[in-house]
Amino acid sequence: MPRTRKATLGALGAAALCATALVGTAGAAPAQDDNGVADQSAADIAAQARDAFAGARSMHLTMETQGSGLESDDPTRLDLSADRSENCVGTVDYAAGGGSLELIRHGNDVWVKPDAAWLETNLPSGRSEDVQRLAGNYLQGTVQDRGLGDIAELCGIDELDDAVEDATTADNLQKGAETTVNGTPVIEVTGQHDGADVTVSVATRGTPYPVQATSRGDGEETTANFAFDQPVPNRTPAPGDTVPWGG
Repeated sequence: MPRTRKATLGALGAAALCATALVGTAGAAPAQDDNGVADQSAADIAAQARDAFAGARSMHLTMETQGSGLESDDPTRLDLSADRSENCVGTVDYAAGGGSLELIRHGNDVWVKPDAAWLETNLPSGRSEDVQRLAGNYLQGTVQDRGLGDIAELCGIDELDDAVEDATTADNLQKGAETTVNGTPVIEVTGQHDGADVTVSVATRGTPYPVQATSRGDGEETTANFAFDQPVPNRTPAPGDTVPWGG
């Protein structure tokens, strides 16, 4: 089966890793009470955002990375719904003609539906005839399968915890302006992490979720969107639409 690609969030680089975990639009409910975070220090605001993320039972993430140096094994767009019971559904697009994947995960069981471009990029040489056979089908396996386990790491909320830790403990944290992001009142916190400028926006009403952040540095910019505590769609491919991973 395909060789292992840079499928984990670490493949996005330090700047992208920070933003993947914290950039975007959170699903904060409207008309909630002021939570008081805007009156706190930058470090305390970041800590509350980190704790709120850790307490979320599920999330919906959309993320986009742009940059001139991205390669075909670098994820550039993610649209994922995941919970802490390791259920997840979503899609991943790769840079430089690397194709795209649909992902489904239920615990240790994983289904990956690649397009032809991903198969052409990832199949070992000499297996080009398998592109037509496999494209459009779900490749089924487990997180223990080589290669598939790496891809499955993209489809898990727990994998983002370290990235949240990095972004909210960035160097030189400073409190910024109170503003509104996609209709949600927020307070901005800025800092630097591994040479990238990071801005994290934290909800000032209701739960202080990280609502928006950007990461810019080393020729890359990453933006993501979050909604929290929404159920993960329940999808399981039909047996007739699946092919064993490595088959």
